[in-house]
Amino acid sequence: MAPPVNIVIVNSKSNEKFSDDHRRLITKFSPVCYAYNFHLVLVNFKINSSPLDFARRMAPSTSVGNSGESLIKLAKMGKLKITKLPLKSNFGRTIICTSEPNNLKTKNVKEVANLMKKETITLIFGCEMKHNKNIRDLIKSANYHLDISNNGIKLSLDTELGAITTLIKNLK
Repeated sequence: MAPPVNIVIVNSKSNEKFSDDHRRLITKFSPVCYAYNFHLVLVNFKINSSPLDFARRMAPSTSVGNSGESLIKLAKMGKLKITKLPLKSNFGRTIICTSEPNNLKTKNVKEVANLMKKETITLIFGCEMKHNKNIRDLIKSANYHLDISNNGIKLSLDTELGAITTLIKNLK
């Protein structure tokens, strides 16, 4: 069995209240994670409940992911996590998904897919929005960087997630 893949969404504005934009982003990511058997990790969001309670509260507010059922299923399977920065070391190899990669840390999608076969990886999204100290530290400490466009083209988070996960799943 292949090691787990963690999809991390980072709220770069850690003092920001949980918003409708956050809700929409999470409900877009959850069906992709469920479809590909990935874990979904929400970092620095103002969520003060268990993953299952959070998923149940979110589900009625969306039509995405079979009306939020994929988010509830992820939570029931233990594949929805809520945490804060800094990330714990049990997330395996960390890969920042960015259009501005550090050339010394850059990996392409084929290399990432090969890593997935051997070890736990964590794909981190949302670090380009705002660079506070925690985000800078996360970017600096990440093992690798991945630019899905290979051309420095900034994509929306949901487009980037869809492209990366589909390419990786197909290459794996």
